[in-house]
Amino acid sequence: MPQNITDAFQKVDSSDSEFLIQFLVDANRIPSVLESFRSQLDLLGIRQGDQVLDIGCGIGERAAQMGELVGPTGKVVGTDISEVMVAASKQSYGESDLPLEFHVADACRQPFPDRSFDRIRTERVLMYVDDLAAAFSEFRRLLKDGGKLLVVDFAWDSLIFGNRDKALTRRITHYVCDSFPNGRVGADLYRLFHNFGFEGVTATPIGYQCSLEFTKRVLAGC
Repeated sequence: MPQNITDAFQKVDSSDSEFLIQFLVDANRIPSVLESFRSQLDLLGIRQGDQVLDIGCGIGERAAQMGELVGPTGKVVGTDISEVMVAASKQSYGESDLPLEFHVADACRQPFPDRSFDRIRTERVLMYVDDLAAAFSEFRRLLKDGGKLLVVDFAWDSLIFGNRDKALTRRITHYVCDSFPNGRVGADLYRLFHNFGFEGVTATPIGYQCSLEFTKRVLAGC
């Protein structure tokens, strides 16, 4: 049976976790996704000694890459709501020499003191979050004065794929979008940042280009 990606990442620990882990490995190798992450690093401007939080760290690969930038006096903490994903992160990077920690935690309830982090990053997470206000309140609480918050997420209403049947294409796009708790959150991020008092806000549109085979895996079971 094909794994339903839209649903499975909302309940990883009770889904086909091996499939989902491999899905993230494959997704992280897509050229447009790699290009996006390089742009994210430029925007974050991670420095030696920074304390960095990666919310929704998944398999821990991006946290490890940021760990190479903070140096021995810094730290990157990855959190994920899934015990399976945190275990996978620890298995891959727990014995590395990088300054990394991984914890199980909900995006809206992080187990850290106020103003703990210089940089906070979350990617492809908020579309699964029911309470966006709680999430942004938590980001605000955790970020140090002068720190940076970077959020990357989808506006699934903007999904584009080739199909001669325009009406059917629109139905599929809207159905996929509505399969997530917040499937168009990417379009709302600029407003959310301002509503929660963040300053110097910039919004940069990005697009992920996927192969037909990978797109079929995304849509399987929708």
